[in-house]
Amino acid sequence: MELSKEKLEIYEKNLQSLQEAADELMRHMKGYDYSFRREITDQKGEFCPEKLRGLVEEMLSLWEKKLRANRYVSESWVKSYLRTRRELYGLYFYLVMRCSLCREGYFYARGSEQKERTDFAFVLEQAKRFSRSWRITDGPDGTGRNEPWGGYDEHFGFHLYSPINHYLTFMELNVRTLDDDWALTPPHLRAENRLCSQTAEPEETEQPEDTERPEEANETDMTEQSVEEDEPEEDDALFYEDGEEDGSFADAFPDPEEDDFWSPLDELDEEDRAAWQAAEYEQEGELESRNMYLLFLVQNFEDQDEYCCACRRFAELFQKAETQIPRDFSQELEEIVNLYLGQRKIAPLADTDKALDVYSRICKGPLRLAKSYGRGLQWKAL
Repeated sequence: MELSKEKLEIYEKNLQSLQEAADELMRHMKGYDYSFRREITDQKGEFCPEKLRGLVEEMLSLWEKKLRANRYVSESWVKSYLRTRRELYGLYFYLVMRCSLCREGYFYARGSEQKERTDFAFVLEQAKRFSRSWRITDGPDGTGRNEPWGGYDEHFGFHLYSPINHYLTFMELNVRTLDDDWALTPPHLRAENRLCSQTAEPEETEQPEDTERPEEANETDMTEQSVEEDEPEEDDALFYEDGEEDGSFADAFPDPEEDDFWSPLDELDEEDRAAWQAAEYEQEGELESRNMYLLFLVQNFEDQDEYCCACRRFAELFQKAETQIPRDFSQELEEIVNLYLGQRKIAPLADTDKALDVYSRICKGPLRLAKSYGRGLQWKAL
């Protein structure tokens, strides 16, 4: 059955209407279009630490107030429940919101694309990503710890810790020499160290030598010395008759002067060699640009010490937290955000499933009409 141009235009308009309805619904999901930038910056648009701390405190206070309003729980339970969670969640809000003002900071710190946004949906997206990477590992002392896969520094909010901490230590920064020695991830969890620990063979431990009496030691030395004088050394056999006895000698030890002048580029033709050099030059330029921007960002990053302390404190609390705290991490952050947006007269949807449920209700009528319209077209074509 062929459709006429007019009918195709009708279908396109219907699809466009459905797309607009979906966009409008998703736009209000979790305060998607509600930015907190004005609430953490001053009149000039500059970051204001006091306002950010006030915003986080207000959000946590609303959540605490809701917990205390539940008549089925006791005051002691609320205090115990909030003892670790309140500080842990507050630190996470602080870190993500603070770093969201650093434009392209994630790209220059991690070398991968990440678009910074200042809306609550972005904060919750990063919280879900962090929660999905949560796992329990064995610490260096053998006790279980909560750790994100790949470490903290890969996650948004923690990515600037390594360069800032390095800058505070050395007062300089170079992305080409910056390694994870100053990262938040502990050494035993770094990917390359885990790989080496799995593939490397255990080192042989030196066995303590048995103590000998002086007389026995002298007799042993004299015996070994006489044996060495009687038997020719095996190593000297390699040099007999200019190495003819062992033909592998020359191959095993090539002329070092020849190696000094050999390069993998020698295997390439002139065109490929020029292309390789051009690519290397371009990469060097990208690294220089990245280093200059990151250095400028770090130098103008306000409250560097407070930020680094927040990163370390979060890692300390998260590692020792009870299992249900990391498990419910993103869900409870979402509840805190919803309470805050609700106070601002914004009705956020709790999650994607509920958004799709509302969307399906909107589409039931048009979908039913579309099916009826399609059956009618089929009957007309018979």
